[in-house]
Amino acid sequence: MKRQKLVLAAVAGLFAGASAGAQAPAAKADNVQCWGVNGCGGMAKCAVTAEDLAAVKKLLGDAEYQKKFGKSEVHACAGKAKCGGSMGILNWMETPADTCKAKGGLVIEGKPGARVARKA
Repeated sequence: MKRQKLVLAAVAGLFAGASAGAQAPAAKADNVQCWGVNGCGGMAKCAVTAEDLAAVKKLLGDAEYQKKFGKSEVHACAGKAKCGGSMGILNWMETPADTCKAKGGLVIEGKPGARVARKA
């Protein structure tokens, strides 16, 4: 009887360890919100503000902004994100910083009232 309890306890421990390992991984510390490289809405994340659009426009200048992101609109969530950079719409997705840089993405930093865009 003791042996059966030990076996059951061991099996229960294995299942507990397996389920703990199956949890979603935490975001990596080197990930950034990479703007302008995402595909369609399912990949884009929530909230593009007028301040975000203005920061990118200031970085790129009006002509380049219109060429790359001229169809962009302010929106509150991914379901409204439409398509991304390849379609002339500015959105963001979380990527490793080096991936963002390799794809020519932008990073917007700062808090509301002080948003600044830079090339990744």
